[in-house]
Amino acid sequence: MDKNNPFLSPRTINKTEDYQPFYHSKAYLNKKVGSLTYFKDQIPQLRKITEKVGYKDFNQFIKHRKLWHNFKKKIPISYLEEIGVKLDVLKFTVELDQNDYQKALETPLYPASYIIQTRPIPLTKKLPENIPEAEAVELVRKEAILKNKSCVIYYPFLKTIFIDCDGSVTTAYYQPEIKIEGGYVIPGQSNNFIGEVSL
Repeated sequence: MDKNNPFLSPRTINKTEDYQPFYHSKAYLNKKVGSLTYFKDQIPQLRKITEKVGYKDFNQFIKHRKLWHNFKKKIPISYLEEIGVKLDVLKFTVELDQNDYQKALETPLYPASYIIQTRPIPLTKKLPENIPEAEAVELVRKEAILKNKSCVIYYPFLKTIFIDCDGSVTTAYYQPEIKIEGGYVIPGQSNNFIGEVSL
């Protein structure tokens, strides 16, 4: 464990609520700038960074900067260089984020509700309290076939389980990742689908 850089240390993930996408990577960027809020005397320095990154509108730069630090928008490498971020360290923090993601997936999952894909408005229904995921999927699968409606069990930031009206089950996983291309670091989540077909 690195006491000087807690964002480089593994985290304990005991339940899905402990997981935060890009936790380590966000902490690394925030350590480099200290804070996204700024004082009047810092504006000249921020304006220099704004120009070096290629922005003409200071307010737009500030707005985008918040999105970059939350990994919600592609990040110019020129900005990362200006604040002292090293790409090899950022890649390592993303690996730590991916480890957190895997730990979160390995925790026992107890979905609280599911969504029935009705039109025009989807309907949310509660599941029995503390029902294990496998039992919940089977219960919702029977409901989907009976009502001839597709259903979804959603875990924010982790995965979505799609249950089709024919009983087939497909799961989409949302592991955090980055791509580096065209002068940008592009944050995203890999959408890996694993399906089961019911006969």
